[in-house]
Amino acid sequence: MLKSGIYQAILPVVRGFGRHRFFSSPLVTRLLWDTAPREAMMLASCPSESFVVAAGDQIIGQWLFKHREPFDFDKLQRVVGMLGEQRMKLLLDIGANIGTICIPAVNRGLFEKAIAFEPEPKNFSLLRANAELNRVADRITTHNIALGEKDDESLAFELSTENYGDHRARYGNGKSDPGRETIQVPSQTLDRILDGVDLSSTLLWMDTQGFEGYVLAGATRTLQRKLPLVTEFWPGGLINSGSMERFRGALQLAGYSSFCDLSEKKIAMRPFSLEALDALAQRLGTENGQTDLLVV
Repeated sequence: MLKSGIYQAILPVVRGFGRHRFFSSPLVTRLLWDTAPREAMMLASCPSESFVVAAGDQIIGQWLFKHREPFDFDKLQRVVGMLGEQRMKLLLDIGANIGTICIPAVNRGLFEKAIAFEPEPKNFSLLRANAELNRVADRITTHNIALGEKDDESLAFELSTENYGDHRARYGNGKSDPGRETIQVPSQTLDRILDGVDLSSTLLWMDTQGFEGYVLAGATRTLQRKLPLVTEFWPGGLINSGSMERFRGALQLAGYSSFCDLSEKKIAMRPFSLEALDALAQRLGTENGQTDLLVV
């Protein structure tokens, strides 16, 4: 990886090139993306940040390059507004991918700093590169590990060939996809990583493709602080990974009192209970129905 000083030297040139009107027009943007080799790296220049993305990523990478806005960042802005905070101290970004949440969160002043977790090596390399490119590397601590239920484990990690945000950890008797390449990734608990970290004014943001129950099971001490939590809720993924009961139990044990479905047009907080969570799971179904929850 290039050293930090080199990133800073080339940053003005890179941004100026990517933001030229010719290269940012919708027609040219689509043409550039659709004709790029899958192994290519592309520069997505957003109004406030720039990101290097992999042309093989047909979801987050493609969104960034074509829309010139960080994927799902509007959701984070809405959550911070709902929490009534002007600026929070710490963002915990679990499943950080290439940094489309933590980098603009710090760069735009919503958070003072972030701790980001990304287990997949290629995504992690782009996460580090993008933090350097946007001059926030000194405020974002990155961990190239998975978070799970136990410390010092090695987890099977199944890779998607088209959606680089859909790599999935597999644990125990969890359902596997035989069509995916599998690598091994190191795993620690969130409780161990955060031991001694000041968690005042902290938001926990998590998207781990159905592995959320295991992450929360390894975060019992952390959850006792009742940190506001935004988590993907994909019942089918949680069931397939074998972590639905851990997900339910961890939230109940933590004593959270309210939650909301962030996909609703009119978002309203409602009392948290396992019955309410199960009712939402039933509406979403056990296939691909999913949403994001804010739990407080």
